[in-house]
Amino acid sequence: MSAFLPVATFFLSAAIVIITALQWRVAHHKLRLDLFGRRYKVYDATRKFLSVIIREATFTNPDLFEFNAGTSDAQFLFKPDVADYLAEIRKQALHLRTTRELLTRPRITDDELARLAQAENDDLKWLGDQITAMTKVFAPYLGFANVRSRFVPFVK
Repeated sequence: MSAFLPVATFFLSAAIVIITALQWRVAHHKLRLDLFGRRYKVYDATRKFLSVIIREATFTNPDLFEFNAGTSDAQFLFKPDVADYLAEIRKQALHLRTTRELLTRPRITDDELARLAQAENDDLKWLGDQITAMTKVFAPYLGFANVRSRFVPFVK
């Protein structure tokens, strides 16, 4: 009976270590899933904003507000490349709207009209191209190809 007690203690300790490791793994996967969900919301807000611009060739203040609200956490969820990319989308969209407003001014010269029309066209083209280009920007953060399965939770 005295030899059984150390063996039982060993197996109980081993079971506790295994359960702890499995709990850590579950917590790690939950964290990754939560991070994915928050990142996907930023991606979706960007996709919706660009879709409105492509469909309407303009956007409203509520559209811009939704985009800003949906992407406001990007600097905390992504590396600076995504935050910079979202800032560029915002800048191009606002430039497009400013150009459209300038085109409606009375007494515009033909040269200025041509320049503004070209600027509007360039902005719309760039923003339209982002519907497909944005997947490359977000893929490193959302792509399942980057997810690796680990058998030992503490080893990469």
